[in-house]
Amino acid sequence: MSEPLVIVGNGMAAARLVDELAKTALGRYAVAVIGEEPRLAYNRVLLSSVLAGETGSHEIELRPADWWRHRGVTVRYGYRVTEIDTGRRELKIEGEESMEYSKLVLATGSTPLRLNLPGADLAGVHTFRDTRDVDLLLTLAAAKKRVVVVGGGLLGLEAAYGLAKAGAPVTLLHLMDRLMERQLDGPAADLLKTLVERKGIRILLNASTARIHGDGHVEAVELADGSRIEADAVIFAAGIKPNVALAKDAGIAVNRGIVVNDEMQTASPDIFALGECAEHRGTCYGLVEPAYEQARVLARHLAGRPAAYQGSVVSTNLKVSGVSVFSAGDFMGGEGSESLVLTDRRRGTYKKLVIADGRLTGAVLIGDTVDALWYLELIRNRDKVAAIRTDMMFGRALARPSKAA
Repeated sequence: MSEPLVIVGNGMAAARLVDELAKTALGRYAVAVIGEEPRLAYNRVLLSSVLAGETGSHEIELRPADWWRHRGVTVRYGYRVTEIDTGRRELKIEGEESMEYSKLVLATGSTPLRLNLPGADLAGVHTFRDTRDVDLLLTLAAAKKRVVVVGGGLLGLEAAYGLAKAGAPVTLLHLMDRLMERQLDGPAADLLKTLVERKGIRILLNASTARIHGDGHVEAVELADGSRIEADAVIFAAGIKPNVALAKDAGIAVNRGIVVNDEMQTASPDIFALGECAEHRGTCYGLVEPAYEQARVLARHLAGRPAAYQGSVVSTNLKVSGVSVFSAGDFMGGEGSESLVLTDRRRGTYKKLVIADGRLTGAVLIGDTVDALWYLELIRNRDKVAAIRTDMMFGRALARPSKAA
């Protein structure tokens, strides 16, 4: 008889885990997926494309209903798990009966941060995180509402781009001195700012939001320097926090995220976590690829095969506000490293490769990201690059990987 395995969360991490389990442990578990969002798992990375009208909401679904059914998976979406009873090994579901588990996987993801500012509770203050947010923002854009987006990271840029493309006048505020400071160096961020502004988005850096004004509804945003920006709506896109409340209430160890070991196992027997809610060796990854790597490891472990997650080389390879952006590894470079840089502002391209100890250790690409995955492979494999150093800046086609030391 198959062992009951329950996955809480129906996002990208959960979908990948089910896929990996079907390859490694088909028939061993009776898998049930419970998710709070009222639809099947979808590609969250493409939400801004839906907002911009470039992709239909139905097109971002990861797998059709038949795919789940053919793998014997029970999917219950639109349901919220309210409690984990670790002693009885059962879950309590809002408005429903309890569900027993033999093994439990928490893939509860994260929620957007809402800044604690005066006026943050006014009508017209929103976040950008799921398809329900997209529907609301599309309504704002259709009415040509003036929108202020707070946050110049990936999420904020995507929200700003989608809103602007949909027709809303957008101002983006960022506290730091450059956009996407966790993924880009100064020159790359400066070029990205120029390219995004060409799309009609107003960007203010070093902009500290002090308060939101309005009489029951958003009317303006005030900055710390006293300047005021008229607005009909404010979108908080200034970061995310792991969803750990369910685990914490059950007595499962949490720090910033749910603490897991190299097998993605929590401190509680037969309970695991992966994706944005998990914390491995002190790190919470808010990106898709680490979640997929964790899913592969966890599936092998659940299949009884040796597997250990060693952490991920963090990389970003996306279209940000319609601009191709890639970064990976130690792209800032440290003592003893050297940087190869190629810039063409007219064409909107920037390349930076960081080399240390004869290996590629980091890379940043803006505009031209054709060879991004090759650079990422070199970084992850720690390949010697002496033989291709002269040509590697110009891509895989001109380099000579077969001669690499």
